[in-house]
Formats: sequence, structure tokens, C-alpha cells
Amino acid sequence: MAKNRDPLVLSPHWHLDCRIVGELPEDTVVGRRFLVNAVLGSILVILSLLGGWLAYQSFSLRFQIHDWEQRIAANRAEVVELQKMQSDYRAEADKIDQVYRLINSPILVSGFITNLGRTLPAQMTIDVIEANDTKVAVRGTLRATSERGTLLISAYLDVLRADPQIGPHFRSIVGTGFERNRYNDSLQNVEITFYFKPPAS
Repeated sequence: MAKNRDPLVLSPHWHLDCRIVGELPEDTVVGRRFLVNAVLGSILVILSLLGGWLAYQSFSLRFQIHDWEQRIAANRAEVVELQKMQSDYRAEADKIDQVYRLINSPILVSGFITNLGRTLPAQMTIDVIEANDTKVAVRGTLRATSERGTLLISAYLDVLRADPQIGPHFRSIVGTGFERNRYNDSLQNVEITFYFKPPAS
């Protein structure tokens, strides 16, 4: 029945319509109040599920962190022992590398020093011998004046290059330092550098 019909107007029926339409319940199949409650209830359920999932994730993460912290604490002694073993292995590996470099040196160290002493001029003394993978540096002093020392070093370099026990092992043998000694004017500081030949490929 239409809600806007005037109840006082006579209808084709034999009696008056005395119903109070405003107080009658809704006659729709699904009421508005039910729909609103259903929507709000669904949102509440979804939010509850989401909150529960986030709480579960947080609890699971905290449990995993706690578990890993316990494992780390339990294995701390083993980790320290492993680090000590690694340090020992590195030290031993360095020793092996040093031995390998000595064994595979282009020249025999003791032989080089012997041959250097055999060819050394009487006026010269050796103070330091330093070597790496590419060269050998020999530093010493020469008892001579500057002019005389220059001639002696030049002649000594020629002797070293021509020596069959020294010359063939090096690409070049050059004087890389010659200067007056600051404590004694009659001494000259000398440096001779022996450059190794590149390794054969």
C-alpha cells in the first residue's frame, strides 16, 4: 500500500483504512538496519582478523629473534675458537708464502751475497740489502772523494753486468744513489739497484 495515501479518503472498499502507517514495521525483504549491521560487522571481523595476524607475526618474529640469540650465545665459544684458528692459519700461510718466495727467487740469496762480496771493490762496504719481487737494492759506503767515487762505481757496475754469476740474472744493474756522507766528507753513500728479468710466460 502506498505510504502517502490519505487514510481519511474513502476507498472503493466498504470500510475505512485505520492503520497508522508510520508505526508499521518495514515490509522490505532485507531491512536497512540489517544491511548496516552486516556491513559494520564484516568490517569489524576483517579488522579483528588483520589485528590477530599482525599480532601472530610479531609474536613469531620475537620468538625467532630470541631463539637465534640463544643459539649465538651457546655457540660463542666455538666462534671465538674458529676465529683463533683462522688467525693461526693466516700466520702459517704467511710463513709458507715467505718460504715459497725464497725457494722460487730468481737467484739464490746466499749465492748472490757471495758473488757480490767476491766482486766488491776494496774501498766499498755494504750496509743494507733489500729485495722484493722486482728488484734488489744494495746500499753502502765508498771511501773515496766524489770524483774518484764516481769512477769506481761506474767501473764496478760494468764488472757486475759482465760477471757470469750476477749479470745474466738481471734485466739491468744501475746506480740509483750517490751522495756525500753527512758525517764524513771522505765517504760517499752509494745505492745500486738490480732489476730482475720479467718471468718467462
